Parts: sequence; structure tokens; C-alpha cells
Amino acid sequence: MRIAICDDSVLDREIIRDFLQMYTAEHAISVTIEEYANGMQLVYDVEDGRFFDVIFLDILMDGLHGMDIARNLRKMDYNGKIVFLTCTADFAVDSYEVEAAGYLLKPHYYEKFCALFERIAERMPHDGYRLLSRGRVVVVPYDEIVYVESCNNTCTLHRAGGAVYTIYKKLSEIEQALTDRRFLRCHQSFLVNMRYIAKADKQFELTTGDVVLIRQRSLREIRQTYLDYTTMEMKP
Repeated sequence: MRIAICDDSVLDREIIRDFLQMYTAEHAISVTIEEYANGMQLVYDVEDGRFFDVIFLDILMDGLHGMDIARNLRKMDYNGKIVFLTCTADFAVDSYEVEAAGYLLKPHYYEKFCALFERIAERMPHDGYRLLSRGRVVVVPYDEIVYVESCNNTCTLHRAGGAVYTIYKKLSEIEQALTDRRFLRCHQSFLVNMRYIAKADKQFELTTGDVVLIRQRSLREIRQTYLDYTTMEMKP
């Protein structure tokens, strides 16, 4: 989970960061936290393709108003969660405009933070791959990833239903992100979702009709990995 804290108060950023670290440690949630003292820098980073699952955003900051920052984010089609940090509930009505996930009133209390963050965490998808497509962050559920193919330093993700996405990353980077055991790196240029394999011979034939290559020098090992996976899937 990627989280941003945007507040011009160093102390308030530290408090929210400490709360996040305590909560995620208690609930075994992997988290990356980035801090911003300037709202426009946050906007620029999101505009450049950086995605955050949750943004904690102070409303009353020096410079650009927090509500204006939220409006800018939504205009860029940012669809993550926004939580406002404020010492007043005067902007509660305005928060509906930007679909805020909640408010945390200052001074901060850990119990109130936990109650809010628990609601947010429960509603977030935890089994999808995030990618940037046409300026928008798209979350592709693991179940819908058929295979990923690498060619000339870019990758193509093939999604169930026929959609394809170009990803400007190395296949090894995508492999590191797709840690679910259903994904198998079967070739230098292919990463396949084993749930879509219909036949395993000298290559994988998929239920979609596509063919995925198998690294021939590791053919026996790769087919055994697939066999072990299907055996585990059939267990009650």
C-alpha cells in the first residue's frame, strides 16, 4: 500500500506517519509512506504517474488550499482515497465534491485514526496490479491477468476479455510485483497466469487460444511447477 501525507506541519506529518507505522505493523500490511510539505509537489508527482492508495491531506496549509489540491487531483482522474486533516469540520460539505474518504480532526488520536483507516483498508482491493493507462491508474485484478509479454524494453499485459496494456517496465520488475503463486516466469519474455493454462507441452496453450513459450532448457522444471500448482488447486 502506497500512502502520501501532505501537511505543512512537520509535527502533524510525524504523528500520522507514526500512526500508520503502528497500525500497519499490527495488521501485517506492507506500506510505503511519502511525505509532502507542499501540496503542489504532490499534484506534480501524481500528474507524472505516481500513485497513492491513500492521501492524507491537510486542508489549511500555507499557499494552495487543501480543498483546491483535492480538486486538482480529481480533475487528473486520481481515484485513490483522500482523507482530510483539519482542525475544523467547516469544510465537511465541500468534501463531498471531491469524494473524501473521511476527516481526521486535530489534535490527532490513535483510536480515531484506527477506526477511520480500518474502514478504508477493508474497502481497498489487495489483489490487483496497478498500471498507468492513458493518464489513468488502472487496477487489473490478478484473476484477469492472462499473461505478460516482454519486447524491446516494454511489456504488454493481456487481460481476460481481450484488453491489452503497454507497461514501460522490465518484465523482471513486473514479476517482482506479481508475487502471487499463480504467476510463473516460464520464459525470458513471458510471465503466465497458470489458471489460464489449458495444455502444457513444449509450450503453454491457454484457454484464450494464445500460446506462451516455455524456456526449453528448463522445460521439465517449469512443467513440474505447473503440475504442482494444479495439484494444490484441486485440493479441498
